[in-house]
Amino acid sequence: MRQVSANIYTEVYFWGCNPGFLATSDGVLLIDTPQQPIDAMRWKERISEHGRPRYLINTEPHQDHIRGNAFYPEVEVLGQTGLQARYDQMSPGFFSEDIIERTKTEDPDSVHLIGHPDYPANPITRTFDDELKLEIGNRTVHFIHMPGHTAPQTSVYIPEEGIVFTGDNIFHKCRTFIQEGNPWEWLDALEGIRALDVETIVPGHGEPCDKSYLDAQGQLIKDWIGAIETFIEKGMSEDEAVAQPCPAVDPYPIGQRLHPRNAWVDEVNVRNVYKQVMARKAASV
Repeated sequence: MRQVSANIYTEVYFWGCNPGFLATSDGVLLIDTPQQPIDAMRWKERISEHGRPRYLINTEPHQDHIRGNAFYPEVEVLGQTGLQARYDQMSPGFFSEDIIERTKTEDPDSVHLIGHPDYPANPITRTFDDELKLEIGNRTVHFIHMPGHTAPQTSVYIPEEGIVFTGDNIFHKCRTFIQEGNPWEWLDALEGIRALDVETIVPGHGEPCDKSYLDAQGQLIKDWIGAIETFIEKGMSEDEAVAQPCPAVDPYPIGQRLHPRNAWVDEVNVRNVYKQVMARKAASV
């Protein structure tokens, strides 16, 4: 567990995203949850050392950020309006027979927790559109809608701590997933993060960093756009673009036990950015 400010902690070595929490005099706010059940339970034990868990905010709808919600049934879950529907859509598959079979091989310590009756799905119950302020203890937490990596993407800004959790709008020195993101909204989100008065950024993946990494993350997104625009200018279809060697625009390795998805990430990045570039061209005509 990594302490990143006086009252904020994160973990960067779990399978999946970087979950975190804010400890206050009036309980604990959780930011995202570990993907693997055994990690979620271990994380819960660490959180309990700092107070009673009271709230949970999910920064995005991907499984590595929300699947662990089930293991915190005692907390109120908050999320951007668009995230609520995504959770409801995805949660029935979190503990499917396919997941159980995969877990027997990939993470056998978690199998006994999958589908346990004490840990039902824990959906978002309080939503917001653009921004929500939450007072907890002597801290004011700002949940800010910053679409980019996903449409309901949310930054969690705690000004008194000088910290922002960005979710996957930032992948710090590890492979960036653009499987559904809007690249231009993502660039706008990075500028929104830059405008916040923070010293430390807790990214969705990778080590905590500071604002100096925003330029590198933004350039990577721009380079993806440029690479796909080149394919389109050559008259390539989406499938033809996918068949090309993956654009050499991301210098970073894939992180946090996600290596089996390496080829998948390359393909979905190309397909999504291709669709986004074509849609933008069509809208400008």
